[in-house]
Amino acid sequence: MGQLTESQLHAISIMERLCSAISLLGCIFTIATFTCFSAFRDKPVNRLVFYATFGNMASNVATLMSRSFLDNPDSFGCQFQAMLIQWFMAADVGWILAMAVNVYLTVYQKFDIKRLHKMELIYLPVCYGIPFIPAFTYLFVRRNGQRIYGDAVLWCWVASHVEGLRIATVYGPVWAMILVTFAIYIAAARTIFKIRKQIHNLDSDYDLTSSTSPEVAVGNGPGAPVTADGDVALPGRTPGRDDQTTAMRCKPRRHGPAPQAFARRRSYEHKNAAWSYTKCALLYFTAILITWIPASANRVYSMAHNGQAYVPVVFVSAFVLPLQGFWNCIIYVVMSWAACKSLLQDIKARLPHLHKKPTSRGEVDRAADNC
Repeated sequence: MGQLTESQLHAISIMERLCSAISLLGCIFTIATFTCFSAFRDKPVNRLVFYATFGNMASNVATLMSRSFLDNPDSFGCQFQAMLIQWFMAADVGWILAMAVNVYLTVYQKFDIKRLHKMELIYLPVCYGIPFIPAFTYLFVRRNGQRIYGDAVLWCWVASHVEGLRIATVYGPVWAMILVTFAIYIAAARTIFKIRKQIHNLDSDYDLTSSTSPEVAVGNGPGAPVTADGDVALPGRTPGRDDQTTAMRCKPRRHGPAPQAFARRRSYEHKNAAWSYTKCALLYFTAILITWIPASANRVYSMAHNGQAYVPVVFVSAFVLPLQGFWNCIIYVVMSWAACKSLLQDIKARLPHLHKKPTSRGEVDRAADNC
């Protein structure tokens, strides 16, 4: 690794800390909005991002330390940093695989939100429990009198004298999960894009139905009360003998257009949910590739050239690896754009009220009550 000069190593350290700070801000935004606003919890995929964000924060705590403890590999700081990186950096890929599994379950097994939520009881111990085993074990294992965790150039991690463990417990599992995720998307691609085409067709059907059959929309609305006889009760009126004609006109037909419209609506909702989930998961998969391709290329080059570094790839790795939480936050915002706009509008609406000074005794009392 002698190719890297002191000035280059200093630049790498600055880059790691800057990217880690940006990523931490993204993680805080994700956790705060998901916890405080129900609109961000509507999408099942956002729940997985929420769980993954805690791992992103933990790995960012480690990358913020950068190269601070490389001079003393046996110190608590170096060993703690290495354990966090070993434990949480690869766990993020596990959550991307979990999203792909949910795509499969949604598209082929017709899982609804409740059943997807139950899968989280499996994802949590798998994504965080399995990586914990080697991460914790390496704290106590020595090889030829040397600790497993040590100088990894960018930060403290699995040392170069045990290069095989890096492949066996990080890069190997990471690329195995990426390939399984890719295989799921390839297998589901035909069905996924077929769903996308059907959504466009259903959109056209809804436009036609809503413009030609207003009675159906009234008689089959999800909030319309129904009497014991099956009549639809219009607001402010009770179907009876005087309203027999109106009730009959609003009553859903057994074999008419109403059941067909209801079936189309259910089909639309399921297909649209499947497509939205798939689109979001594909974006996260792309972010994982951006993160791990440079890091893997750096590792392959180092192994092929007796530990020598290719400086541009080292810089790219130092840039993308600490940004996992940031990439996840960006996609989280894109997929929750409607909720973000609503939140921004609420903030703008409250700002004039917060800066307005009460001018009367009543306004003073109301301001005190608000506090």
